Amino acid sequence: MPVATAATLPAGPGAPSPGTGQGFVQFPRDEHQHVDGWDYWWGAANVVAESGNQYTVGMAYTSYNGYGASGYQLFPRQGPYAGQSIMTMDGPAEWGHPGEPAGRYVRKMSAYVPGVSDLLQIDTLDTSEGMKVVDRWERTSLDSPSYRLSIDQDRAKVHPTGAAVQFGADLHADMKSPPLLAGGTGQWWYGIPTTFGYPSRSFQYMQATQHLTGTLDLQQPDGSILHETVAPAQSTMLMVHEYDATPEDIPAGLAAAEGTQVHPRHPQYYNDAWPWELLFVDLDNGAQLMVAVLGFHDTPNGTATPYIAPSMPTYRLMATLRLPGGESVPLDDTIHVEHLAYRHLDSIASATGMALSSLWTQAWKYRISYAGGTASAPGGAPVQVPAFDLGVVPQFGENEPAPDAHGNRLLQRVPFLASGSYSDCPVHGFAWSELLLNWYGHEDKDPWFSGGPLPAVPAGCQTPGAPPPSGTTGNLNPPRTTPAPPNISPEGCSAYGSGASARCEYDAKAAGGLGGYGGHPGGWTVTVTRTGQPDPITIASYGDYQTYPCGTIRPGDHVVATAQPDSNIFAGNPGICY
Repeated sequence: MPVATAATLPAGPGAPSPGTGQGFVQFPRDEHQHVDGWDYWWGAANVVAESGNQYTVGMAYTSYNGYGASGYQLFPRQGPYAGQSIMTMDGPAEWGHPGEPAGRYVRKMSAYVPGVSDLLQIDTLDTSEGMKVVDRWERTSLDSPSYRLSIDQDRAKVHPTGAAVQFGADLHADMKSPPLLAGGTGQWWYGIPTTFGYPSRSFQYMQATQHLTGTLDLQQPDGSILHETVAPAQSTMLMVHEYDATPEDIPAGLAAAEGTQVHPRHPQYYNDAWPWELLFVDLDNGAQLMVAVLGFHDTPNGTATPYIAPSMPTYRLMATLRLPGGESVPLDDTIHVEHLAYRHLDSIASATGMALSSLWTQAWKYRISYAGGTASAPGGAPVQVPAFDLGVVPQFGENEPAPDAHGNRLLQRVPFLASGSYSDCPVHGFAWSELLLNWYGHEDKDPWFSGGPLPAVPAGCQTPGAPPPSGTTGNLNPPRTTPAPPNISPEGCSAYGSGASARCEYDAKAAGGLGGYGGHPGGWTVTVTRTGQPDPITIASYGDYQTYPCGTIRPGDHVVATAQPDSNIFAGNPGICY
C-alpha cells in the first residue's frame, strides 16, 4: 500500500494558499499528491551524451487517491538495444515492464505540510531489497525550481528479449520559471467543466529545463557498464503534472462526457480510444507549447447529448503557449493543427492485456502553426503572440518500440522532434505525447488530416514572410447521421482444429468483428483484403482470448481466417453488428 510522508487536508476553493502562486496553481503545495483526486507526474528527457549517443528517458508516476504506481523507461537510439526498450522493474506489464509481484514495490509520496514536507519527493521502494529506493523524482531546492531523477535498478528488463540489465540514471534538471500553465492559469480539465457548467479544481502545468546535467548507466550485452554523461547544451527534459479532482472530474465529469457518446451501436463498435492526443513541446528558445487534440467521435449520435450537453463538441483544439518571457497564453480553437500521417497498429495493449483489442489508426506526424497576432491573456488583457510553424516528427520508427509475442509495448507515449520557425527564427525542440485518440473507422471525419508536407526550417532569422497556415480544414462538428436499419442477420466464418476446418474465407456484406482463442501467440491469423487499400490487414493472435469490435471488418472486405489445432477464431457478424 502507498505511504505518504505526511498527512494534510488539501485546501479547497477559497482556502488560504501557502507558497508561491502561479495562476490557479500554488507552489510548492500543489506539486505534491492530492489525496482527493488523481495526480499524474509524467514526462521525458531527450538526452544527448558527450559520446554523441542519444536516448529518450520516459517517466511516469501516478497517485490514485493516494495509491501509487510508477514506471520509467529508457529508449536507446543506437547500439545493441536500438529499437528496444529498457524498462524498470516497476511499471505496467502492458507497456513492457516485467510485471510487478504483488506487494514487492511500495510507493512513498510526499504530501504538503508547510515547514515539514515542503519539497516534493515521490519514491518507489523495493521490499525485497531492504526498502531500497529504486527510483525517485524530487524537488531539491525551495529557492529555485531544481529537480532530480534517480534510478537505481539491478534487474531492469530489456524489452522484448526479457534480458535483465543494470540501469541507472542521475539527472539534475533546473527548470524554467514560471511553468507553462494550461489554459493560462493552470485550471484545466479537457474543457469538460465548461461544457457541463460545473466548478473544477483540476489543474495541469508543464515544466521544461533551462539546464539538464547528469549521467546514465546501462549494462551492455557483454556485462560491461556503459557510463554516459549528459551534454547539457543538446539535452532537455520536460515534466507535466496533472491533477484530476475527485469527485467533480473523476468520476463525475468523465461519466458525463462518456454519457454523450452512448447510443445503441456504441458498445459493440467502441474502438478502445480515449478522446485525446496530448503534445507537450519545448521549443528550446524559452517558449513551450501544450496542444490537446480532442475527439469525441460519437457526439452527433449520442442518445442523451441533446438533453445533457447540447454544446458538447465532436472535435476541438485546446492549446496554451508559454512565451519566452514566462506568460502562458491560451490559444484554444485558434491554433492550426494538421495530421500529416498516420501509423496503423493491430492493437494497443491495455490493463486488460489484449482481451479487448482494436485496430488502431494513430496520428503520427503533425504540423502545428499560429499565424501571429493579438491573443487574450487570462482576464482579457491583450497579448502579442508571434507566428510559429512547427513540424512535429516522431523519434521512433513506425514499428518501434519492438513488441513481445503478446503485443506488450509502450505505444501511446511517443517522443517527437519539433523543427520549424518561431517569430521568423529557426527552432529545434523536443516533445513528449500521449496519443490515445483512435481514428480507425473515423478517418473520413478527421478534421485535421491533410497528408501535407512539413514546414520549412529557415537557416537563420529572416524578414517576415507569408503567414503560416491557420484555421481548420475539416468539420469540427459534423451533423448527426441517420444509421442504417438494424441488420441482425449473422454472417462470417470460423476456423478451428485441423484439416479443412482450419481455414475459412468469406466476403463481408456487413460490418463484423473478431473473437477467438489463441493457444499461443500466432495461434490464429485473419487477413483482410480491402478495396482501395494496397496492402492487406493482417491480425494475429497474441495468445489467450481476444475480441475485436464490430467495424474491424467492413462491407466489401474479403476475409481469410486460419487457425492452428490449439486455437480457434470467428470472423464476421454474430448478429450484433447492426
